[in-house]
Amino acid sequence: MEKKQRSFDASRYSTRLIALKFAYLGGNYNGFEHQANNTTPLPTVEEKLFEALLKSRLVAPTESDEPDGPGSLVKLWPGEEVTQYSKGGRTDRGVSAFGQVIGVRVRSNRPLPSRPTSRAGPIVGGEGGKEEEPLSSPPSPVKFDDIKDELPYVQILNGLLPHDIRVLAWASNPPPDFSARFNCRGRHYKYFFSNPAISPRNNFSSSSFSGHLDIAKMQEAASFFLGENDFRNFCKLDASKQINNFKRIIYESSIEEVPTSRVNIGSGGEAPKMYYFNLRGSAFLWHQVRHMIAILFLIGQQLEEPSLVRELLNVEKNSRKPQYEMADDRALVLWECYFSEGELEWIYGETGEKDGLMDIVWMEWHKSRLDEVLRGGLVGIVDEAKQKAAAAAEAKDEVSKPAPQADKYKGHILVDGGSRVLHRGKYIPVMQRARMDEVEVLNEKYRKKKPERVSEARRAAADAVAAATRERKCGVEVSARRLIA
Repeated sequence: MEKKQRSFDASRYSTRLIALKFAYLGGNYNGFEHQANNTTPLPTVEEKLFEALLKSRLVAPTESDEPDGPGSLVKLWPGEEVTQYSKGGRTDRGVSAFGQVIGVRVRSNRPLPSRPTSRAGPIVGGEGGKEEEPLSSPPSPVKFDDIKDELPYVQILNGLLPHDIRVLAWASNPPPDFSARFNCRGRHYKYFFSNPAISPRNNFSSSSFSGHLDIAKMQEAASFFLGENDFRNFCKLDASKQINNFKRIIYESSIEEVPTSRVNIGSGGEAPKMYYFNLRGSAFLWHQVRHMIAILFLIGQQLEEPSLVRELLNVEKNSRKPQYEMADDRALVLWECYFSEGELEWIYGETGEKDGLMDIVWMEWHKSRLDEVLRGGLVGIVDEAKQKAAAAAEAKDEVSKPAPQADKYKGHILVDGGSRVLHRGKYIPVMQRARMDEVEVLNEKYRKKKPERVSEARRAAADAVAAATRERKCGVEVSARRLIA
């Protein structure tokens, strides 16, 4: 006979608003945000996070019985209003994050306040001649340390999450109306890429591109992003959002080398290196980072000059976005979300071996590192064999002719940060390409086509502005109450 699972009574526990900092590798997920009404080919990071919070009963499900079927537990998520849930950033499919932050109200170990108890016997003389039992004073509150006596949130969640999603820390006392989105003062992204970007021994590239990127030109172009600019030509335009303000502030924009071991491809050429596009700003538009690095790749391939960045940022002259492909998603990482100093004091998990967090991460790294070394060795061996074959043919005066496909191919190779070699036709400079309609025209077309959705978008935008206003006023109101008291 199966033992019936006891239902969870959330009323027996207190709750508290906390912030969580966590990291994840995005390759196995359909982005961060859970799509409540849409079926996605892969699960989302948020879906796995919701499941862990519900399984641990850190968040009480809307029903006592868990529904059947994969992914069905998420259907019991009580919603943002009940949980005060908020997220610092939204990453797309394949994108990773090492400093994502959420806010959520969770179950706490803090004892519930004791209710006053009645004395043993009745007394006469109450109102209307009725007998009353006077209430005794409540017992002294139990001493409770906000951190030492609290549930081990980091360990609980890491025990339920997949190995490629890891909670790093929690903050015990965020502001009362904390929003990970609106309280966030800046975000830091890194986009990783190799140089050469494709095999330097490839048989398909045009004679003008060896596979190596001009890092100096990319660095020069990246510096033009600094400061406040209108990035409408560096994002994916979505008329359903009815955005009119595309100005964003960039604090850091540079190309940096990653200190790492190198794969040996021949003794005569430069060994491949890893770099990253280092980008820190106030906020970012949809696919903004991937559009920015895509333009930098064109400049690195010497298909464009660094001045192209300035041209695209000059929206008075170029108000219509030229059509170009954005970069691949896999190499992009949301590195950090920034908050005001002292707003969130992070508490990290167990430092001892019993946590097991480092062991799990190390094992995953070890497998990937070993795979990298083996594949790197294979690249070197294959390259060595090709060079020996070429030398032998030359010694016999039988120098092999280029592959016919290389002779026929007159297009260009597009570097997008991914592993594939992308073949494209004759290169057309970005500023000579077909352009999209102006933002105002796109928004107006959408308003006429789907007015009801525009109303929803405007309401959502108004709610967001109102929430941000509440966050800004919160500190002032608290200070005022203290002064009055």
